[in-house]
Amino acid sequence: MSEIGRRLERLEALAGDGVDETAAERGERLRGIRERATNANARALRDGRIPPFEVSTDGYVSCSCDGRPVVTSHQTSAEEWYMRELEASYGHLIHDEEAETFRTHEGNLALSRYVVDIRYLIPDRPL
Repeated sequence: MSEIGRRLERLEALAGDGVDETAAERGERLRGIRERATNANARALRDGRIPPFEVSTDGYVSCSCDGRPVVTSHQTSAEEWYMRELEASYGHLIHDEEAETFRTHEGNLALSRYVVDIRYLIPDRPL
């Protein structure tokens, strides 16, 4: 088995939090990841941006920027928002390049390559 395959299996095991999943459940989870990654790539191309994911012919999904495996469907959203924030830099968040996070000025985690907290990502605006 390749190094990437071993890393993917380890990450998938960690993502499951020790809960065994059936082959059908795993297949459905991976199908959801592929679908979300494909949709995110289509949005990026439509908007003139670099697609955030690589989807191989065997269905393996990884991040375009560094080849990091995508093992949960919510990771696709976090990665997409993270890359958009890097490109746009709206200014209301503080970027920690080493930790790959964006935090509010109060220190709350708003965004990482794994987590999106919409409460902190989008600042309050008066109506």
